[in-house]
Amino acid sequence: MFDMCDGKLRLYSGVTETAVDWFWYPFIPYGKLTLLQGDPGCGKSTLMMNLIAAASTGNCLPDGKKHKKPLHVIYQCSEDGISDTIKPRLLAAGADCNNVAFLDEETDWITLNDERIRRAIADFNAKLLVIDPVQAYLGETDIASATAMRKVLRQLASWASMYDCAVILIGHLNKKYSSKDLYRGLGSIDLVAAARSVMHIERLPEDEDIAVIHHVKSSLAAKGKDAYFTLDVNQQMEWLDQPYEIQSDKSTKRMIATNILKMRLSNGPAKATDVIEELKNEGIGERTIHQVKKQLEIRSVKRDAAWYWLQPELEKSSGR
Repeated sequence: MFDMCDGKLRLYSGVTETAVDWFWYPFIPYGKLTLLQGDPGCGKSTLMMNLIAAASTGNCLPDGKKHKKPLHVIYQCSEDGISDTIKPRLLAAGADCNNVAFLDEETDWITLNDERIRRAIADFNAKLLVIDPVQAYLGETDIASATAMRKVLRQLASWASMYDCAVILIGHLNKKYSSKDLYRGLGSIDLVAAARSVMHIERLPEDEDIAVIHHVKSSLAAKGKDAYFTLDVNQQMEWLDQPYEIQSDKSTKRMIATNILKMRLSNGPAKATDVIEELKNEGIGERTIHQVKKQLEIRSVKRDAAWYWLQPELEKSSGR
């Protein structure tokens, strides 16, 4: 017989089994820590703005499922301006800012184990908390110290479980490209160990208008397949269903861009802003535009304080 009176020893037979609930299956579970890592400019912000927009409005997530109702979200970001960057991005992505909040850090910085985070989750009934980037919210904690990181992350994980809140920690990758994916995050491996799901995001080297999400760790379900999406400077994104669609999409966009540029410049210089706007209206990303511009050897010339694009052969034939 075991003495259970002190409450410190329990039998698993007395535990009621529960199913894992998902914010986005199988990438982001409720009540757990999820880690999203990538290099600067890889598409992390675009992805998060669109996930927050879907949550705050109750619209469809990437898997096509809708929430039963809009959710409350806390987005804590230290790297961008609140009024000139973060809110415009949220609005461009279609978020309902009445359902998105942040802790004011104007006079006092927040850390991962700050009691104010727990109170904010509870008072706002937040179902999604995003910390961007996690490195900025460690306070005096040494990110390379396994012991220190374990303590901080255990506290945060406890709050996530307590309030059934999906917590997403956004982090940067190191430059050790030859190392295993799970070891590419900055700092202690305990950050990866504490997360129940880990995603890496990067742009495709052959087409930087497209980003891919690699699901490198999943403790609660089978790892998801690589997910691809197009990037837009206005925080809009479009999911690509199959890998083959990437090559098709890439070739089609470049072909369209090539044809438009050749036609627009066939009779002489055209104002660069007008050409770029026309191409963007056809769904061509800015990087693809400049890649095709370079391939066609189109020159930029300044006239009357405005920039124009000019085909080199026309420039030679006109004697300019």
